[in-house]
Amino acid sequence: MKSLTKLGFIILPLALLTACANTAEMDALKASVEAAQSSADNALSAANVAQSTADSAKRTASDAETIALDARSTAQAAQSSVDECCAKIDRMFEKAMSK
Repeated sequence: MKSLTKLGFIILPLALLTACANTAEMDALKASVEAAQSSADNALSAANVAQSTADSAKRTASDAETIALDARSTAQAAQSSVDECCAKIDRMFEKAMSK
């Protein structure tokens, strides 16, 4: 029994020391996990901002495309009117010159 008590006095401090070391390691690991979670949250936030910016840019580009297509249609209509007017003036000039 006496040798068992001596063994207990030797093992108990070692067990407590190991438990403390494990607790310290767990605290360090917990801090590391919390830092990683914080970084992941920041990355997710940045990704959401980037997605919002990309969506806004896409809407702006789509609006610009619509405006450009409208301008093209207007320009084509104007060109058609100019062509008709030029043809009419040419006919009037030819008629005046033939008299």
